[in-house]
Amino acid sequence: MSEASWPSAPSAHPWREVTPACGRVEIALDADLEGADDPLADLSAAVRVGDTLFLGSDEGAAIERLERDGTRWVRHRRLMLADYLDLDPAAEADVEGLAEEDGWLWVLGSHARTRPKLRRRGEDRIDLGTFSNLNDTRARCLLARLPLVPDPHAPGRVMPVLSAGGRRAGMLERTKYGNELARLLARHPLLKPFTQIPAKEGGIDLEGIAVAGSRLAIGMRGPVIRNYAVLLEMEIGARRSGALRIDGPLFKRLLDLEGLGIRDLKRIGADLLILAGPTTGLDGPCAIYRWRDWLSEPAEHYDMVRLHRPERIIDLPFGRGDDHPEGLALIDRADGRLDLLIVCDGPAPFRLDAARRRLACDLFRLPD
Repeated sequence: MSEASWPSAPSAHPWREVTPACGRVEIALDADLEGADDPLADLSAAVRVGDTLFLGSDEGAAIERLERDGTRWVRHRRLMLADYLDLDPAAEADVEGLAEEDGWLWVLGSHARTRPKLRRRGEDRIDLGTFSNLNDTRARCLLARLPLVPDPHAPGRVMPVLSAGGRRAGMLERTKYGNELARLLARHPLLKPFTQIPAKEGGIDLEGIAVAGSRLAIGMRGPVIRNYAVLLEMEIGARRSGALRIDGPLFKRLLDLEGLGIRDLKRIGADLLILAGPTTGLDGPCAIYRWRDWLSEPAEHYDMVRLHRPERIIDLPFGRGDDHPEGLALIDRADGRLDLLIVCDGPAPFRLDAARRRLACDLFRLPD
């Protein structure tokens, strides 16, 4: 057969064209941080509560709070998690999930191992001894909730507090394993091998949290197992002190997200929205999936599980070496419908105004 007559390779499952954004909003991260970790290029989680926006980053142990002003988010304040929880303020919590439910702000750390970062791009010599050291994961073993109350100085806004009435800030207790969630991950035969592998290399990497009463769903960016993403589910309770506890088993659910891992979760009524992207730091397709009626499909069995195939509803743009979608927030519109706000880790230069400390983020219409 001549080269000219070779059949072309089939394209069985092409990715759809990127969904166009319906708008763009400006986020002003302009608080004086006195040289502390800069969140402008490291955002990893988002949640909107009324006219308040909370953001998380993968550096430090803090969340960023902003207030809505038209289509902009302004009046930036940094909230140190150590002011509410028994944490080392200098540790890196790696906040990768934020959610709001019934007046609580939920905060999730990655629970991940990491390697030392290469600070200089293009260096041609690497100390393999240093590069082989894996950072202790305990600082990133964080699952917590903070009470939210109305801000007395800003009507329509909310702020977290240490306690309010009978509600107290609390988290899963820290242990030698990290916490109870980390211990359960290390004991399960499916996930145990991945607990010693760094994040972004296929190891344990928790990203995204959704809450419905006492039911928690936690996304796993990694590992992706045989092209299936893993969603963790559990029942959560609290002690009188505010400390959290896991009630019952830790369920694992398998999702067909076309080889992508979970980067964020948001509950919208009975449905679950899933922001998905590559497990590693590679540039690649990112999309939003919708698991319709998730709320009425609780996990049924510890070991024998169904394979779920959520509907892909939005194909997100992504950059080359930048603009990696990481966080998802629901934004209400005047007509009562919702848009989706996407925050990117390593945003592209066109999104940044470093002098004014401004970041431009895309909005996407939520399909019916």
